[in-house]
Amino acid sequence: MLRPSTYERIILATGISGYLLLLLITILHRQPPLSDEAVFLSNIHLLHQYGLSRSFLLNIDKQTPGPLYQFVHYALEPLTHLQTPAIRLVNTSMLLLIVLLLTGIVRKMQRRVKKSVWVPALHIMAVPMIWQASGMALTEIPAMFFATLSIWLLQLALDHSNKRIGMGIFLSLLAGLSLGLAILGRAPFVMIVPAALLLLLQSAGEWQRWITVSIYMGVALLCCVPVFVIWGGFMPPKQALTDTGGLVPWHGILAFAYGAMVVLIIAPGWFFYNRPTLLVLVLLYFLLLPANYYWLHFEYGPLNEVLTRILPAAAMQIYYYLISPLLMIIALYFVYSTFLRWMERRTEPFFLFILLATLLILATSFRANHFFSSRYVVLTAPLLIILLAPYIHASKEQCIRVAAGMIIGLLSLETYFLFR
Repeated sequence: MLRPSTYERIILATGISGYLLLLLITILHRQPPLSDEAVFLSNIHLLHQYGLSRSFLLNIDKQTPGPLYQFVHYALEPLTHLQTPAIRLVNTSMLLLIVLLLTGIVRKMQRRVKKSVWVPALHIMAVPMIWQASGMALTEIPAMFFATLSIWLLQLALDHSNKRIGMGIFLSLLAGLSLGLAILGRAPFVMIVPAALLLLLQSAGEWQRWITVSIYMGVALLCCVPVFVIWGGFMPPKQALTDTGGLVPWHGILAFAYGAMVVLIIAPGWFFYNRPTLLVLVLLYFLLLPANYYWLHFEYGPLNEVLTRILPAAAMQIYYYLISPLLMIIALYFVYSTFLRWMERRTEPFFLFILLATLLILATSFRANHFFSSRYVVLTAPLLIILLAPYIHASKEQCIRVAAGMIIGLLSLETYFLFR
């Protein structure tokens, strides 16, 4: 390995410092359960009452995600006593494990390239939404941990499939179990299953690889499908009414726009840029601006809780209409650049697998018809780190972007705790 450059050392120090700061403020936040935390914790008592049974699954209330959260906190209850800040430290600790898993995944992907694996892995701290998900006792981080674990185990299984088929099968079983748990934590991770079919590209005649991938997909579905059958859908029946209605295009656009903004922070080199592209994007914005004001009426303002503390009310009303067309443009630009990256690396099955899984998980927001939350997008953070690792280049500007992402994340987390 080459010695890290000056800017790489700065990014490493910034990422480590960011994690330590998150750990510290999580310890200091001793407020009782806030927002969704209280709801998720109340369902742990159902697990005590009914055990892992049909009755438990049917009585989960005021919670759209599956029961993974309850499984994790039930198992750790002797340590946390279901009290703050211990329950929040579960997510903060799992975030560290996600970083470690990402280093292993990136190392295998760039085994022929002498680059630091810690630099891309620690970029997860620059994803603003990761601070809220990790600094509070919410459902995203446990699911993200098991999804990342499944990808790491799948990598190992594929490596062994042509050498020691028995070990490959065992690892694929563990990988499938991990993915099944991730799906029971957040249903959008089920999209990793169809995406895994891309791992079979260019593998005609490699029966060991087909067995490994089939076991991975099959075990994952065996873990979650029985639960979905009991529920009659992808969420507990007491929450099923929130999933009524059809597609909501605006929520899907928001998901891709948020994903694009994460990419802009982590690796702007993902985007294809030239002067004609910029002119087209500017023209589209000025076409969408009046269209949105007079017909579409999309209103959305990211970080509105923070900005309302800074900007006057009149400015905030204009902000909502100005930002919506911009988000549409960002989403379109992201899809365009992603298509070109797909074509550029169309001979790399593992890369395409991760890329398709990311796009499909983002696309599930088209079905989020009750409301949209940036927490839907944070599920893709580990996948984006894996995708973007080759496009991350340490520089002065990159250091600034990493710091800015962390600051935005800190502010978004602290709005829940009222900066106390």
